[in-house]
Amino acid sequence: MKARIRHHILRDYKLTGWEEHIQGQWHYRQLLADPNWFKGWISYDAVTWNPEDRKVYCGLNSLDGDLLYAFDPATGEYECKHTQRWSDKFDSKIHRTLLRNPHDGCLYFGTSLLHDTDQQHEAPGGKLVKFDPRTGDYDVLGIPFPHQYLQSIAADWERGILYAFSYPAEFILRFDLATRASRVLGYVGNACMFAQAHNGVVDKHGNLWGTYAETRAFDETSSSQPIRLFKYHPDTDRFTWYDHGLSRKADRQQLLPDPPRPPGAESLLAHTRHRDDFAFCDAMLYDGDRTIYAGTVAGVLCRIDTETARVEKIAGIMATGRFPALAMDPQGVLYGGGGMNGHTQLIRWDPRSDQIEDYGRLADERTGEVPARIHEIAVDDQGRVYLGENDNHHRSSYLWSVAP
Repeated sequence: MKARIRHHILRDYKLTGWEEHIQGQWHYRQLLADPNWFKGWISYDAVTWNPEDRKVYCGLNSLDGDLLYAFDPATGEYECKHTQRWSDKFDSKIHRTLLRNPHDGCLYFGTSLLHDTDQQHEAPGGKLVKFDPRTGDYDVLGIPFPHQYLQSIAADWERGILYAFSYPAEFILRFDLATRASRVLGYVGNACMFAQAHNGVVDKHGNLWGTYAETRAFDETSSSQPIRLFKYHPDTDRFTWYDHGLSRKADRQQLLPDPPRPPGAESLLAHTRHRDDFAFCDAMLYDGDRTIYAGTVAGVLCRIDTETARVEKIAGIMATGRFPALAMDPQGVLYGGGGMNGHTQLIRWDPRSDQIEDYGRLADERTGEVPARIHEIAVDDQGRVYLGENDNHHRSSYLWSVAP
């Protein structure tokens, strides 16, 4: 697809030494002590379009605790939202799901970590936070699980419930907004693999959907489907644990042909903890009716029927792997972003059609600059897509826009 691709710079630090002496060698305190990495190593881990003020809100990974900015597409300028008024030195990122509550117009998010195990008792835990874009006021709602941090949240606005997925221990937490009381609902990990969905979603019936890992304490061999789906309903306070999970790259039956593979893009997962395709969930998006779309770490797009829990593979999308970003425009058109190591992709698919469109190489034609990876996307009411770049180890990450 023909599109205008631009990058928007908040900080622009050049970063050196990742491959030579940081990767697999440094610890968290060394990152803090290096001025360039402390200030310059930022990622856009959450992006949300706010229709009220027509700005893109960006949740950052930033070691200095400066975690939230608003980007104005009309002016190309950023506005700092001053999270350092309440963040502490362990609040290193707004990792996923910067959610807008349609009832009050406020944004809700949780904070996550970069520190290691040896500081767990010093670190208070991830905060649930409410932010009002109109006034700039924050309300720190609470720490739902002391000393654990929050990878993502999901919301049931009608019942006034926030769900949080904790890290590094994988628990599901329920936080009631009216009472500010939290409790642990369940554990979804196991001793061998990180299992939680990159983000969960809540359907129109109030079911929370996500993924969990089987526990086979009697057997040292995993089953053929070690990562599986669950749903939880707050009215009954009960889980449904399914024996199946999302689609895999090797699954032969799929609804649509794969889009063309970008030149030179091959799977890069062999040297990561995701070298085996267990259908880890990288993204979930609910369409408001009966379909949840999911992207997997292996780069597959699939869908879940919320009435039957049936999973269908749509296509293999991300050639390199990683598919963490899904969004839908007001017309119901699905957008997906992902990729690794500079081989990033953006696709567009109208579920009423049989063709998945690929935007081609994501590069700013003015500079040739490309994003290292894509972590989350948002789309406005004009079809402009905003992509949050993360984990660039050679410069500060940027916000990207793709305009039709």
